Amino acid sequence: MSDLPFLDGAHVRGGELPVEISMEPRLAGAPFAYETVVSDDADGFFAVWACDAGVYPRVKDRRGSFMYILEGDATITDQDGTQHLLTADSVIVLPYGWAGQWDIRKTIRKVYVHTTPVPPFRAGVQPSVFGTEPGLIFDGPDGQCLLHNVPAGPEVVPDDGRARFLYVISGAGSVGSRQLAAGDVLALPSGWSGVIEVTAPMRRFDVLTSGSLGEDQ
Repeated sequence: MSDLPFLDGAHVRGGELPVEISMEPRLAGAPFAYETVVSDDADGFFAVWACDAGVYPRVKDRRGSFMYILEGDATITDQDGTQHLLTADSVIVLPYGWAGQWDIRKTIRKVYVHTTPVPPFRAGVQPSVFGTEPGLIFDGPDGQCLLHNVPAGPEVVPDDGRARFLYVISGAGSVGSRQLAAGDVLALPSGWSGVIEVTAPMRRFDVLTSGSLGEDQ
């Protein structure tokens, strides 16, 4: 189990991010963001990312994006003018079909997952989905996003064809020999089944892919 894609909390929350990412197109601000990739395969793209202040128009015409904000201050503005303030502990989902703009005022650091949506797609420009409270944040062709509290005890993960990407906000547990603590991220690939032993109640950000993966859009 120790070979599952994993990154420890110290690196997630404050470690160096060595991969440089162009932020074009941009209207103002930092030309590059930086990230560490946790996993990149047919299940999805999982990374830790940071970008300094700037203004960045974006269109989600290939994948959906699920994000947990670790720190910073920014506003997401949808194409229709709807705005969401992003600070530490915010969750934002930009589904396939979303269009809008980032306005970053203070360096944003986040955990994020890109997934490939599967038909049937939702018609038209899609709104962002914002959340800070426990529950199902999003459920669509891109997958599911949950912010939830997991009690101590065995958490059975079935082989349901979905990949799972986990960020442990607080609490502790293990998957096989892999210990999990606050700040850690872990990817469970599609086809994996087993038990997460939750030894201290967890608060978690989870992204589950759709059951069957389509071709890249």
